[in-house]
Amino acid sequence: MIAASDTTTGIGHGKVILLGEHAVVFGLPALAAGLAATVRAHASPGAGTLSAPAWQLEAQVGDESLPGQAVARLLERLHVEPASLDFWLEAEVPARAGLGSSAAMAVAIARAVAARTGAGESEVQAAVAAAESVFHRAPSGIDAAAASRGCAGRFDKAGGWRDLPVASPFELCVGISGKGHDTGALVARVQALCEGTPVARKLIDAMGDLALAGMSALAAGDILALARLFDMAHGLLAGVGVSCRELDDMAHTAREAGAMGAKLTGAGGGGAVIAIAGEHGEEVLRRWRAKGSYGFITTIGHA
Repeated sequence: MIAASDTTTGIGHGKVILLGEHAVVFGLPALAAGLAATVRAHASPGAGTLSAPAWQLEAQVGDESLPGQAVARLLERLHVEPASLDFWLEAEVPARAGLGSSAAMAVAIARAVAARTGAGESEVQAAVAAAESVFHRAPSGIDAAAASRGCAGRFDKAGGWRDLPVASPFELCVGISGKGHDTGALVARVQALCEGTPVARKLIDAMGDLALAGMSALAAGDILALARLFDMAHGLLAGVGVSCRELDDMAHTAREAGAMGAKLTGAGGGGAVIAIAGEHGEEVLRRWRAKGSYGFITTIGHA
């Protein structure tokens, strides 16, 4: 672990997309929330090492790994030599689970570097976007915004992120399927589907409508309505081909355990499922564990 002397620190939040994933790529709104779970980056003078024990990550800035390439791109945007700093990451956000781990890492590192160089927030965000383009080819920007803000918000490409009030904070079960996925490939698949089968675009538009309805439900404190929207959204996401057997089973298991609604979150193809379960939250986690998946409960509206 890096010594405390001459070390600066930055924090980025994990995220969940409550409603509107994939729709946001087409310029429609999405409803997302930063998580209390974070990535904390410690930067100190060194030779460009990148270490995240929780992710079993040991890399060098600028090496052939995606994290190494992403951090090199980030430092380039911040006008910092890639071999001048070492980074040690404390990661509470699971990697490759659709919970924005790469954006949380990028935000944390950019803020740790900015604390040394005096870079402004616009420079930090540009550096984060550069890092995210390494991981996700053409990211929408929603992960970076949620990682930076840490609260609930509306996001679309035209307007960016806008914080949203949560009238009634609620518990959300987050289940990790254990199946990895490639966000960029899934986004490209959906875009190809809409080009080749134009009627599929109506499903995307419906996802954007569900996101708007979810914002209204949050503002009214109507968590049951939000949960029902989850079920509708999962069906639409399955319809455009981004769900899979594991995610479908986890969503079904959550509902059987008493959840009011459940859906995949993020790009799909693997990653995570979210469920609103109220008093049945622990039972949802227990049943997921019994099938070989793990999960946790977080509060939306914590910030």
